[in-house]
Amino acid sequence: MKYWSCCGIKTTDFSAFLEQEGCSTGKHSWIKKEDKKLVSCRQDWHQTSSQVVVTIYSKNPLPALSSVTASRTVIDVHIMFEGDKVFQAKLDLWGVIDVQKSFVNMVPTKVEITLRKASPMTWAKLEHCLPSVKSSAHLCLSGIVYTGIFLVHLGGS
Repeated sequence: MKYWSCCGIKTTDFSAFLEQEGCSTGKHSWIKKEDKKLVSCRQDWHQTSSQVVVTIYSKNPLPALSSVTASRTVIDVHIMFEGDKVFQAKLDLWGVIDVQKSFVNMVPTKVEITLRKASPMTWAKLEHCLPSVKSSAHLCLSGIVYTGIFLVHLGGS
């Protein structure tokens, strides 16, 4: 027995089923969407008197599907790369940045997030590690705090 789930008109003939119109229209994907793999990436950071550069090593990042957003003290990173891998991080920065003068460069081997410091001073470290909270546990590794999903844009409005 073959039928469209939208209208329930049933038939035993497969050819008749293919010719039968459903009661609603739209696009359908006949292949299963693969789940994205949440992965960790090697990262590094360095600073000058006026800026901090955070480097995330991810092969072939996909700019159209990746995003970075920032406030004066927090940046959220979502990088999609190698087709199905996702890196996500939230950094609670040690210092204050000028969001309007900060930018992101994506090249085939890495993503560089250049953060303009609000005042020219040396940061003791990249970020403050946040304590665990009941609703959202944070894990501080190599200067990155990993949390949930963030899809945002740097300096966006």
